[in-house]
Amino acid sequence: MYRRYKTAENQQKREEEKASTIVNTCWKLVEDQCKDNTLNEINKPSENDGGGLWKIVRVFVSSTFSDMFCEREVLVKKVFPELREWCEERRIRLMECDLRWGVPKDTNSEETIRCCMEELDRCHIDTNGCPFFITLLGERYGWIPEEKDIGSDLKDQYSWVANTSITHMEILHGAYRCGNPNALFLLRNPEIVREIPEDFQDRFVDKDILSKSHVKELKKKLKTKFPNQFLEYQCKFSSVLEKAGRKRVILDVSDEFAERVLTFLKTRISQFYPECDVETNNTEQIDIVELEQSNFLERKTHFFIGYNEVIETLLAYAKGINPDNLRIEGEKTAFVRDPKFWQNDDDDNLLMCLSGDVGQGKTSILATFVERAKKMGLKVFYHFVGATETSEQPDVLLRRMTEFIKGAKIDVPENTYDLKEFYMKLLKEEFDDLRQSKSQFLLVLDGLDELRSRDAIAHLSWLSPRFPGNVRVVVSTSTNHLPTLHRTKEHACFLMEVPQLTLPEAKDVISQYLGQYNKKLDENQIKVILSKPSSLNPLWLTILAEQLRTFGDFRTLDKHIDALSDTINGLIQYILKDLIANDDTGKMEKALGVLVLSNGFPEVDMQNILGDTDVEEAIPALHWAKIRRALKPFTYISGIDREIRFIHGAFYQNTDTLGMYHNVIVDYLMVRCRNRAIIQTKVPYHCQKANLYDKLVDFMRHSESASTIPSFRRSIILKSARCIQVADPVLPASMPVVLCRGCSHSYRGFSAKHFPMNKDACVICGEHILSLKENVVDAFLCMRHSFGQSKLLGKCILCEMPVRKDGNGKVADFMGAQGKLCVPCSFGIGRKQCSYVGKKK
Repeated sequence: MYRRYKTAENQQKREEEKASTIVNTCWKLVEDQCKDNTLNEINKPSENDGGGLWKIVRVFVSSTFSDMFCEREVLVKKVFPELREWCEERRIRLMECDLRWGVPKDTNSEETIRCCMEELDRCHIDTNGCPFFITLLGERYGWIPEEKDIGSDLKDQYSWVANTSITHMEILHGAYRCGNPNALFLLRNPEIVREIPEDFQDRFVDKDILSKSHVKELKKKLKTKFPNQFLEYQCKFSSVLEKAGRKRVILDVSDEFAERVLTFLKTRISQFYPECDVETNNTEQIDIVELEQSNFLERKTHFFIGYNEVIETLLAYAKGINPDNLRIEGEKTAFVRDPKFWQNDDDDNLLMCLSGDVGQGKTSILATFVERAKKMGLKVFYHFVGATETSEQPDVLLRRMTEFIKGAKIDVPENTYDLKEFYMKLLKEEFDDLRQSKSQFLLVLDGLDELRSRDAIAHLSWLSPRFPGNVRVVVSTSTNHLPTLHRTKEHACFLMEVPQLTLPEAKDVISQYLGQYNKKLDENQIKVILSKPSSLNPLWLTILAEQLRTFGDFRTLDKHIDALSDTINGLIQYILKDLIANDDTGKMEKALGVLVLSNGFPEVDMQNILGDTDVEEAIPALHWAKIRRALKPFTYISGIDREIRFIHGAFYQNTDTLGMYHNVIVDYLMVRCRNRAIIQTKVPYHCQKANLYDKLVDFMRHSESASTIPSFRRSIILKSARCIQVADPVLPASMPVVLCRGCSHSYRGFSAKHFPMNKDACVICGEHILSLKENVVDAFLCMRHSFGQSKLLGKCILCEMPVRKDGNGKVADFMGAQGKLCVPCSFGIGRKQCSYVGKKK
């Protein structure tokens, strides 16, 4: 017995000595690495470098998983909400990164490790190498990956120290090597282990000798290197709680834990972004649309090859030289662009129209043209349709262009019902003034075929046939959208079609794109690519190059090149299907559905909608990191709400299998989204796209978010849900809209506003109707929607209670009220159209 005991004791000592040697070797290497200040240099642009209105703060949380549940709950439910509110007062977006949350056992792989480290890289980038970093450390060291789990690229990139855990490497990369002043280390008092039931000890304490040695030395090193940046906090055992079939130990974490984290992060953030302090913060409102247009311009000029002759022709036109090599085209009949309204002079300038197929590079050409024109000293206005959520609205384009020429902001009168007509009159006045001025203007409008009015009869009616001699205008459109092309050619204009890339230019696109990632194709592979029908299309080439860059098996690369589609839509479909097929989160299809159908979605809301919406839990951070990483080559982030958008409009045309997600998006926005601006723009859009007219009406009438939508917008939105049948009072089957006495003297029947009473509100949009006789138009229902009513008996439009009428079919004041229509809702044929709004029957 004694001999057996002694043998075990000796074995224990040998293991401890071996573990001590490994740990000391690791730390010797780490200390040597600390002397090399270049290890944490990450030469990538920060998302805070764009001069935006808001800054971004990412707080990276590093910890083991099962033993730190309660501490993370304190962070997520107590610390971060308060910190987020504090940050928003300073125009700072807080984004917490806790990638160890929800990591399944079967994801212990190089991909998982790389996701964690790359997310930490993002935090490095935003803070010039000093990320906001929180470490939770107890008595567990965490998983130590084997050598096969760490590829050579990963080892070299992060100077990986063998025999260390992921958590340890996060600490080294995020704090220790750089002596990070923005790091806080929270060390749990080990005495708590004694209170934890025996059945759960293995979740809180490592039995492995090496792990124990690592934890002990790690805590010692952190206390020594960061004497003012650690806290040893207390916990008490509370209970064992069973939830979803899993038992979990619940600990009561001391209040000191949350207070210290809050105080530390507030102090460090204030020191890192002193310009964002509440007292010194400049509250002057920056036009977000202008900022995003500028950012979009910069993105589109980043990787541009070829088309030199096109650029030179455009620059010559901008300087006042009419191109002799271009044909002048124009149709005989003006359909909507009325020359009588604009009263152009004979010597006014002709419009320049750049046309081409989808993906031929029209936007990049115009972006490069704008940059070069600005460098020449020209006064340039530019508007890229698709750059932002609102850039597709004609009234936004007109407002920006008019304000640019006028040189001042424009206040729109409250009684303005037709914004297009309002801005057209202002533009005409400005053009008339410019004829007497020496100021030179260049106006560049990209993507006219992508405006929301693209299929409307009055599309481009605001575009003047000609322009003053000191104003040059360049527009672009796809040749595939004939209405826009014909509207542009209603009057004589210079028409320039974008030529295809030359073979050498196409080869440069492939070679230079892959060269950014130190990859290279052989001549035969390039020859195969250039033999495909779409090989001279820049969009097809760049998407193909990205697909080849991420392809992993070099031995089958030739077959892969042969198999790829030779059309843009086919290649995009392949990419979307490939993203779904290679997804191990189970959320990629939904993510694509939301992005494709919404034309951009805020990053925070994307994480929420991909999570468990029933319990209001966001998608696990590691899963989101994987999805974001997979989508990154095909998307960009735009705007104050950080909307994720596809790099090209062609992606939004692939909606064949994703239409079901309109309903999902609407349900999320109406229940969980907290951003009123996003709700106001996206709920109506998705309801209309999915024919969810009942939901649309319910939202417009009962949602507080919809109450601040301007009245003319409410009228336009609800027009899509309005019955299109005739309801003319001269027709016997048409019945007046009536309200019972109770509903007529109540509020918020037709909108969520607290004013006016229902009897004084428009039955379509809820706008207040003045009592002036010329403003009052009675509302009627068609035969279908007045079924069951008669000349003597009506039905309340809100509660469906019977309402008696007199012999003339009128409602007496003591019985209720007749429904009315406002001016926008009764405009044109609106006064003789059925006033029912809702599900199409």
